[in-house]
Amino acid sequence: MGILARIKRHAAVAKGNFASMFNEIDIPPLPSAITRLINELNMSEPDVNKLVRLISSEAGILAKLIKTVNSPLFGLRRPATNVRHAITLLGFKHVKSIVLAYATMEGIPKPDSAIFDHEAFWIDSLLKAMFARAMAKRSQVGNLDDTFTATLLNDIALPVLLTAWQEYYEPVVEHWKNSEMRLSDIERKQFGWDHGQAGAWIAQSWNLPEDMVCYIGGHNLEWEKMEELGLSETLAKASWVSALLPSVMKPNGARAHRMMEQAYTRLGIGPEKFSSCLAEVRHAVGEILALFELPLEKCAPVLDQMENLLRERVVE
Repeated sequence: MGILARIKRHAAVAKGNFASMFNEIDIPPLPSAITRLINELNMSEPDVNKLVRLISSEAGILAKLIKTVNSPLFGLRRPATNVRHAITLLGFKHVKSIVLAYATMEGIPKPDSAIFDHEAFWIDSLLKAMFARAMAKRSQVGNLDDTFTATLLNDIALPVLLTAWQEYYEPVVEHWKNSEMRLSDIERKQFGWDHGQAGAWIAQSWNLPEDMVCYIGGHNLEWEKMEELGLSETLAKASWVSALLPSVMKPNGARAHRMMEQAYTRLGIGPEKFSSCLAEVRHAVGEILALFELPLEKCAPVLDQMENLLRERVVE
């Protein structure tokens, strides 16, 4: 890359001009089969028969869909045996949301970077999604499956940035791993934008639904900005609270404590309800992680930390 191109690229990174940033290096495209599936999901009146065919042709997505709807997360009285059966039992909207999440996950790149922990990234994403869903259920805010999907995709910019902009983004992740600061705060200090904003731009370029784009973009904002943008009374607030969950790579008691405080302040979820959220996540997490061949033991320190904090609150 020539010096002039490098200067232009650096200027784009510094001001968060994502269209310019990715002008020379393409965002990794989603596989064509995934793109066709997402396009059909985005139709105002999707063709259910066509969707059944598209989902059934993607073995990985099909298996994850069936196993997810049959997991403790949904508590169905009888198991779904195929896509059409899942739609009958759960309704199209629920299945659509799950498929959208897993279809996008299938297309997200795996960075060739020594500092990217693929397992930890997806365990973090799944834990946050499960907590957001559990909290949304108890606070009656937003569609539960949309909450799960939006939260699961909140951090999609991380692997994309580490793939397309490794020289700029890798030092930021390295700084985060050795710091008590939130990743989004480091990003804003370094670049003037955070991975939520970058993720919204990426999600839009992948033709994800506009509401999902907004939720992804807002999950790291200050609460006042959430209110200003009209996101504070949507499912985005459960996603916003769950974004405070400590990473399995670096359990953080202060951050876990803040998550519990914000769950109460923003969602009205006190210790008793939060304890039931934690129990729900513990009950379902093994099967969900197994879908992605992720180790259950890796999430134990964070969940145990939350449990201990709850016990301390009860004693107080």
